[in-house]
Amino acid sequence: MVAREGAGNLSSISVVIGGGSKSGKSGISHLLSKYAFLNTGTKSALRFTRESELLGGAFSSNVTRDAIVLKTLFLKQDLPYYVEALGNVVANSSFRPHEFNEVVMPVARAEFEASQQCNEFVALESLHELSFRKGLGNPLYYDGTTKITNDDVQQYASQAYTSANISLFASGVNEADLASFVGESAFSGLAAGSQHNVPVEFFKGKESRIRAAGESVALIGVPVKVADFGKFETLSAAVGNSALVGAASPLSKIPGASSFLYKYQDAGLFVVSVKGDGSSVAQGIKQAKKIVDSVSATELTNSTKAAQLSVALQSTFENPLDFKPSATKASVGEFNFVAIGEVDVLPYASEL
Repeated sequence: MVAREGAGNLSSISVVIGGGSKSGKSGISHLLSKYAFLNTGTKSALRFTRESELLGGAFSSNVTRDAIVLKTLFLKQDLPYYVEALGNVVANSSFRPHEFNEVVMPVARAEFEASQQCNEFVALESLHELSFRKGLGNPLYYDGTTKITNDDVQQYASQAYTSANISLFASGVNEADLASFVGESAFSGLAAGSQHNVPVEFFKGKESRIRAAGESVALIGVPVKVADFGKFETLSAAVGNSALVGAASPLSKIPGASSFLYKYQDAGLFVVSVKGDGSSVAQGIKQAKKIVDSVSATELTNSTKAAQLSVALQSTFENPLDFKPSATKASVGEFNFVAIGEVDVLPYASEL
């Protein structure tokens, strides 16, 4: 539990439940996230929603590859109410069958269907699958191919919602007050449990080509060890990091091109991407590959400050990034490749 006080009258609490899409059956964490703030043993979803509206608060839940994240934003004096509500989500959710059929499953499927309309998202999902296969390679959202029942979700919740697997982050909150209210809430009754740790394996030299209408996208991906985050963050800053919007860089000269290091608890994925019409992407991804391969030691040294800024921009209260950029050469070497869209004109990995 971490809290920091603020001068304003707004407070927020984030509950981070370890595991995310990398754990359990494919998509089960996504379904569990949709159970957040529904009926609990102490209060109906309708009552909670109406009360929260009267208090002027806001709440949401989402799934990442590492965690399920529950967020609340509220006026400072309503801290006890929202601590109690969050505690009941993780300790007293009802998991009623009709909610699973009428709310959880339809909302999750709608979110998945919406995500499939974005070729860049589909390509990135495919790149994760190629690079990690299982765990971090699992789909972020439930796609309907794995049979999951309400009982499965409830069983998964009993393993995920444990004190060892849950972290609280609060802003605009007195830490002593937060600890007191947490001790009086359903959080205090959670089983000890253990953290969700999923083994990570790296795979390289793989390729996927997906024929699709709309924007074409080409992605080069390299799975990265946590110890090498600093090297690849600096490489990303040197060639053109999408977190540093507007910064002059070699990739900024290629329409639709950028790079980014996706950082997770146990591994990362360095990605170089180009998007646009098929012909432009075909030419751009070849140029981007040459740029990444030709970065000099001087360019890396000159980019360490930009990399530090990129890390600072990406760091959050819930997920602080404490590694340091490094000018040591990052070895891209063998890579994975995904092309989606007008694949008739997009190059193969061997042509880069």
